Amino acid sequence: MIKRSIATFLKEFKLLKHDRIGVLVLFAMPVLLILIMTLVQNEAYKSLNEAGIPVLFVDRDQDSLSVAIEKGFESSQLCRLTMDDGTLFPTEASVREAVLSGEYLVAVTIPEGATRAIRENIGDIMDAFLEGEEFDPETSMDIVHVPIIVDPIARKSFVMAITFGLREFIGSVKTGVTFKLMGERMQEYLPVQREIQMPTVDFFEFEEKYAIDKEQYQPNAVQHNVPAWAIFAIFFITVPLAASIILERAEGLYIRMRAFPGSYLSKLSGKLVVYIIVAMIQFAMTLMIGKLLLPLMGLPELYIGESGLALFTLALSVSMAAIGYGLLLGTVFNTPPQSSIFGGVSILIMSALGGIWVPVNIMPAVMQDIAAFSPLNWGLSGFYDLFLKEGTFATILPNCIKLLTFFVVCLLVSVFVYQRKRKYQ
Repeated sequence: MIKRSIATFLKEFKLLKHDRIGVLVLFAMPVLLILIMTLVQNEAYKSLNEAGIPVLFVDRDQDSLSVAIEKGFESSQLCRLTMDDGTLFPTEASVREAVLSGEYLVAVTIPEGATRAIRENIGDIMDAFLEGEEFDPETSMDIVHVPIIVDPIARKSFVMAITFGLREFIGSVKTGVTFKLMGERMQEYLPVQREIQMPTVDFFEFEEKYAIDKEQYQPNAVQHNVPAWAIFAIFFITVPLAASIILERAEGLYIRMRAFPGSYLSKLSGKLVVYIIVAMIQFAMTLMIGKLLLPLMGLPELYIGESGLALFTLALSVSMAAIGYGLLLGTVFNTPPQSSIFGGVSILIMSALGGIWVPVNIMPAVMQDIAAFSPLNWGLSGFYDLFLKEGTFATILPNCIKLLTFFVVCLLVSVFVYQRKRKYQ
């Protein structure tokens, strides 16, 4: 059996060596995927963080409220503010046109008299309280309408961030007006004339910290894209692997191999080992890209965790799961086009469900439940544990068990299908 495995290994190695274009594609694809996707996402995040959301702020109030909102937006890294007092954009139609042109993502207009309306409403509330009268907000308050015009392509999260910011700024103005009016009313009952001084700093200070001990670490596009597209490329090895098995069967090689003793798996053992080695080389190459090449391009360096054994075990488990799936496709299907189409589409589906394209945590609840059955998600979750959460071997062990179980199931189904086909041939 050992000699048979060595013979099939050498045979497969020679075939791969002669297929230089195929080998080039296997190793060039992950490199291009990682470089392109990381650069695109990094620039998108960088432009958002550095430049902010382009916001048009039309200030027709020219009073305390608009001043507070302007200061709040200017102090926020989320927005890139453009101010106008109504001269350049005198009407709502002109504001809409500016947003639809793509110049601004969001436009906020503070109407004239907004601050005055706040003062009057709060004053009416306090007067009613002091005089013992009932205050009806539906009939007694002047509602101030603040138009927020949004580009249709804007994400809902951006709009919510702008809206929450406005509520915070308006709330601070309302608090200041309330204290000032309270002070004015209280002067009538105090023998000493004093003015209430509102503090210029907030009572609360928020500190953002990550749930890992490494203070110097910051999550970035590199930490997601390198493992994600490495897994995607490894699983795409199944396409040439399945095609190779089908071609050998079509050319009569398997008929000649039947003359030799041994099981179906022993005859494919060399092929499996060769492709697992290729997958591991692929993964090692992607790590080198993340550690050496991406920093030269101005991107963050890939952090791979502290456990080399855990990293190797997880990468090997992903490779074996992918090769097992390729063996299953090559056994089930009868022509290379069939296996290529099904294999390519199925890998795209599993990668989409597994969080390669879109993070799982922003998917609908039903899709998140389905994602738990994707082998690519098992691998990606394991790498997240190592690269982002300081995971250990024990942390990624459940994911490795799932991947190896998937590999064994694919092998067993392949043997069953092969025996059934042989029986009816």
